Amino acid sequence: MEHLLQNELLKQSNEVLKNAKDLGASYNMAQENALDIFKVRGLPSKKLEDWKYTQIAKHLSPRFFSDKKTEAKDIDNKSLLLDPRAVIIFNNGIFNQFQSVLPEGITFDQQVHSSDFFDSFDALNFGVALSPLFLKIQKKTVIDYPITIIHQVDENAVNKITSPRINIKAESFSKTTFVEIFTSTQNSLFQYTTNSSTNFTLLDNAQVEHVKIQHEALSSTHIGLTKARLEKDAKFHSMTIDLGNLTSRHNLEVTLSKEGGATAVNGLFALSKNEHSDVFSTINHLAAHTQSDQLFKGIMGGESHGVFTGKIVIAKDAQQVNSHQLNKNLMLSKKAHIDTRPQLLVAADDVKCAHGATIGQLSKDEEFYLESRGINKEKAKKMLCLGFAIDVLMKIENKKVQDFAISQTLSVFEKMNLNEITL
Repeated sequence: MEHLLQNELLKQSNEVLKNAKDLGASYNMAQENALDIFKVRGLPSKKLEDWKYTQIAKHLSPRFFSDKKTEAKDIDNKSLLLDPRAVIIFNNGIFNQFQSVLPEGITFDQQVHSSDFFDSFDALNFGVALSPLFLKIQKKTVIDYPITIIHQVDENAVNKITSPRINIKAESFSKTTFVEIFTSTQNSLFQYTTNSSTNFTLLDNAQVEHVKIQHEALSSTHIGLTKARLEKDAKFHSMTIDLGNLTSRHNLEVTLSKEGGATAVNGLFALSKNEHSDVFSTINHLAAHTQSDQLFKGIMGGESHGVFTGKIVIAKDAQQVNSHQLNKNLMLSKKAHIDTRPQLLVAADDVKCAHGATIGQLSKDEEFYLESRGINKEKAKKMLCLGFAIDVLMKIENKKVQDFAISQTLSVFEKMNLNEITL
């Protein structure tokens, strides 16, 4: 199945490249090279260790969205715009320059020809992304309000693959917060695939907070890469929030390449029915005196399936590294399932590392306590679910973004029928 679909996608990609001539001959050549890499690597199957819990090919759409024309239309849900002074809009994976507003201090940057890809989907994204966006945060730029990136899919992309690609370079001593939201105009009806790639490069002493919220159509498939490379004393805070769809795969890779770099890679998935969410996180410590911290939580009800793989890799010369990782999961149903794999790959001998994973259920004593205070049973369960999720959401540093993320998560809990919990 994977081989047949791969051949069809390669065939379709040739048609897509015909619409990419305005990117330039050298960039087109890099796209062709990326598609050659995709051809060699192929679509992943459950036979691969990194994909053993997720069968992705059967959910992929068979062709690409390839219309570069973007209409100057409004975002369907205005509440997603956290601040009108800074908004970046993608319609069906195509950058909409007409509706986007870049704040002072952020400019368009020169193209980056990628050749080192995280996996075959990253290579495929580069090969067919018709509207890649390259941004530069200028030196010493400090923006204290959030920059919203909205990926909106409409009826024109049904049964197709959208391929948004963003590269952001944060120059020295800059400080910014990005909120990247994936959604659609008809969350209950559309079936499509998103294959996205968001890449950050943080120069010396740069600080970036990136919050990703996946709230796409219930029948959609989401494959997303968030990748960051940190130079000396840079800080990158990542939060991934998955609010459920048919199948999602979130690839996270942070590389601490110079001394003093620090990262926090946190996240939450909240699944209520038969959704599938797979998080694959890799933190590479290549330099000494670097730090990383990770907390990922999962809430699963119905017949949902959650997967968490967390790799912490410490190179031979990366001494005096401090790294912590924890995965906690709350099971709301006997039919819900979690596979968790925290991993430490340590080649240095002077490091502080810890990892762990827990799986639990709602506390009957806590439920009884809330009910004894006049709170009905279902509301008590929702309060406990929010209480479980809140400590990871509180790790978002920007208060406005934090409040937004909590409200989005709470809206999912409100729609859950927790009276159906069977344990």
